[in-house]
Amino acid sequence: MRNADFTETDLREANLRKADAHGAVFHRADLRMADLRGTDLSTANLVEARLRGALASEHTRWPADFDQTAAGVVDTDDPGPEPSPLLQPPGMTWQAPPLRSTP
Repeated sequence: MRNADFTETDLREANLRKADAHGAVFHRADLRMADLRGTDLSTANLVEARLRGALASEHTRWPADFDQTAAGVVDTDDPGPEPSPLLQPPGMTWQAPPLRSTP
């Protein structure tokens, strides 16, 4: 995600856990309820980003002047190591639940 431009992108409930977002632009992006635990946003542009309900942990890195509490970010525990990226047979047939957010 380095240097990617997500201006005005809908990333509600996205799993961005432990992503490297150095230099990424989230100007006016919708990140409500996104999983940002362990994500490095230290040099990201979060101007006017919507973050209410997004999850963060002690390992999430924010820009120096960013107030995650005022933005409505929820601090929670880090999930630990990521699972194997290989799909196991039960994972191939699992149906994802509908999104919880509203427009």
